[in-house]
Amino acid sequence: MQLALPSFSGTKEVRAESLFRSAALRWTWCVYTQGLTRAGRWFLWPTLIFTSYGSTSLELQAYILFAYAFGLWAAALACMFLWRPRVRFQAHHADRVCAGETLPVAVEVVQQGGPAAARLHVLPHDLPREVDAAPEDGVALPPLAPGEGAQARLGLSCQHRGVYRLKGYRVETSFPFGLLRARRTFAEERPLVVYPKFSRLARLRIPTGRRLQPGGVALASAVGDSFEFVGDREYREGDNVRDIDWRATARLNRPIVREYREEYFLRVAVVLDTHVPRAASGLKAVGGAAQRARQQQLETFERAVSLCAAVSDYMARQDYLVDIFAAGPNLYHLTAGRSLAYLDQILDILACVEDSPDEGFGMLEPELMENLAQITSVVCVLLDWDAARRDFVYRLKEHGAGTKVIVVRDTPCTLDLAADADQLGGIPVLSKAACDAGIEEL
Repeated sequence: MQLALPSFSGTKEVRAESLFRSAALRWTWCVYTQGLTRAGRWFLWPTLIFTSYGSTSLELQAYILFAYAFGLWAAALACMFLWRPRVRFQAHHADRVCAGETLPVAVEVVQQGGPAAARLHVLPHDLPREVDAAPEDGVALPPLAPGEGAQARLGLSCQHRGVYRLKGYRVETSFPFGLLRARRTFAEERPLVVYPKFSRLARLRIPTGRRLQPGGVALASAVGDSFEFVGDREYREGDNVRDIDWRATARLNRPIVREYREEYFLRVAVVLDTHVPRAASGLKAVGGAAQRARQQQLETFERAVSLCAAVSDYMARQDYLVDIFAAGPNLYHLTAGRSLAYLDQILDILACVEDSPDEGFGMLEPELMENLAQITSVVCVLLDWDAARRDFVYRLKEHGAGTKVIVVRDTPCTLDLAADADQLGGIPVLSKAACDAGIEEL
């Protein structure tokens, strides 16, 4: 068994790694990766060789090389404490980014003291393992005299969705010998929400139908909407006097009121299937095969999350009301659209939703059924087609909601889809190749 050290840069936090459970190991690794420059790491090994070789005998006079090396290290250590950066630092960036994109970070550094010849570097400090700095070694600033400032831009990239916490940034310099880094850390914890990566849908066919929502548009929007004007009619007892049309009343010499009708609009529920079994069904393998099967299931779940984000994005652009439902370790339900909430809030949920080893339909169905009377259509993004999922879909259909089923899966489903595809208007099955190529129409 070959043991390989993790390829951490000087920006990564190592506390969560099993190899660095010991405080002494963490300190040693941080000194080696963050305290030493690349030249310092190369020079450290000859120094250790001089030390071991010169300590064997004074007759060889090899201690002279050690003395020179030790003197250089001592001078570099003294300069590291003497010329520690004295700067004022500010960083500005957004709190959200899509997976696979680079989040730009604007930094501003003002020199408050120290030699003007010292070149400063700015880089993130103690990043989570899933977040990478771009460039990895940070950005270099031009030489600054006391009182001068400079602006720079670095990036943070993350390939996986999730909610992470950024620890802060640091400014460092290797002046004057280039062996040790003198640094100053600016701790400032900020959340970073990484949305699932998705491609925008150009068209989504969903079962049509309209239901009058209680309260109409008045409950669905904050500003910009009004009731639809139908026409005038004679006043009836109980009508609101504010609706009287005084011009028509004066013309006809009898009370006339304006009649309004609340708007009809679509309210669509998006149901995300989070059930990922711990072991593949019917898998008679152990070790690496089981791990690969588990990893494939998790990748399929990630594609389902991305598809759910694409569907929600499409309906948000069409001005629908969107209810997002997901059940795993936690039950998520959010109503968004028409100024009730924004797409960002849906993506916030999809950024942190986790897979569940247990079927979540028992937890999700009561919440969905409670709101089903006001829901026009339901889009189910499923990971398989088995008896439990089939019964869940047909119960929704029995309650009168238009139902669209999308299955995200590479291997054949547990049950044959052909028998149910006609009744449900077709059940598309999306493979990894189809998702990677980009889906424009469903």
